[in-house]
Amino acid sequence: MRRKVVIITLCLAAFATVTYADRVILKDGRIFEGEVKVSAGEVLIEMQLGTIRVPLSEVKKIDRQPTFVEQFKQRLSRINRTDATALIDLAIWAREKGLHKQCKEVLEEVLELQPDNELARKLLGFVRVDNKWVRFADALQLAQAKLEAGQYKVLLEKLLPALKEITSTELEVVKVKQIEAYAYLRAGHFVRAAKCFKELAEKTSPPESIRYKVISEILTEHPRGMYVISEPYPPTAMLFGSAAPAVSPGPASLRRAEVLQAALRDRAKQIIKQGRDLMKQAKKLESVNSDSARAKYAAAEKLFEKADAIVPNIARSWRVEIVRRRIAMITNDINTQAAKFDALKAKLGKRDLTPSAYANLIYRMQVLLKRIHEDLDLILKIAAPYERELILDITDAKYRLQRIRALQEVLRQEVNGR
Repeated sequence: MRRKVVIITLCLAAFATVTYADRVILKDGRIFEGEVKVSAGEVLIEMQLGTIRVPLSEVKKIDRQPTFVEQFKQRLSRINRTDATALIDLAIWAREKGLHKQCKEVLEEVLELQPDNELARKLLGFVRVDNKWVRFADALQLAQAKLEAGQYKVLLEKLLPALKEITSTELEVVKVKQIEAYAYLRAGHFVRAAKCFKELAEKTSPPESIRYKVISEILTEHPRGMYVISEPYPPTAMLFGSAAPAVSPGPASLRRAEVLQAALRDRAKQIIKQGRDLMKQAKKLESVNSDSARAKYAAAEKLFEKADAIVPNIARSWRVEIVRRRIAMITNDINTQAAKFDALKAKLGKRDLTPSAYANLIYRMQVLLKRIHEDLDLILKIAAPYERELILDITDAKYRLQRIRALQEVLRQEVNGR
């Protein structure tokens, strides 16, 4: 058994990248690498997937090699500590081997020699902005400020390319790409902006990805950046004594944030209309084909979710309405099951029931209560996101659940008593 476990573990470990270079050569010719220790007649090989044990009697040879940490120390002892180029080479080697702490320490040593060393600064995550070296987070904040200030040229030609060079995580890549996309859009480079938003859609998850994809589609459909607004956006309203800003109907440039928002709202309204059409079809099917009705409600709900991803909460009222319809359908099912339960309950009083017939009735009643219990749980689940609007439905479901649990307990006691 031990031999099988060892073989399986070693096969898995062969696909992992190890950080040690000790080699264990077995008598049957197999070779494994890891940090090796010998203890009580066994050879312990530590690898990323864990420690395995091999009987010392099966080992032909152990080749001891220095670990990456030991190799780093050896390399560091051999180089000239005043040679910035040699230190940077060592830092890059250390980073490739996963020795991030050692890499950072060596790069900081380089900066003590040459505070303005460009490569060392970039490797440490610095960006040069206005002749000053700043950290990535500060540079990103500055990039956002330049976007809001309309400084698109310096942003696109200098700051963003520098930020791209030092991104180290997918999140950082997305943040830089977001600023780049809006910079191209505000600068009037609509084709490039469309490409950036498409890339963002591929790198993010809903609801962000849906919104970015729609923006890309809008810009692709309007490569010159002109969009015809059909109604004022946002609708003029008095807010704390002042009128809300509005974009008037007619052609306008998508460079303006309000125009893009109006275009997104138009797209969301189109999707809402599709969802409403499905809801009308579903309502007609409720009494004829409940399964088809549920399927159409589900399809409509997905459309409303997409609309909300484009413009937050624009379809919330319709999503609430779908949940109301679903609750009504579930309630009809519950009432049907409850009527069956009452009919079975009426039969329990008959004196001519055999013990097996009585037990069968109890079992069927338990099954019905279980179904009702599950339906009430479903109501609470789908209503939870809309507690404010559906508080009466939630309260009613909770009350019914209490009654169902009480009945279930009575039946349990009846079964146990018999």
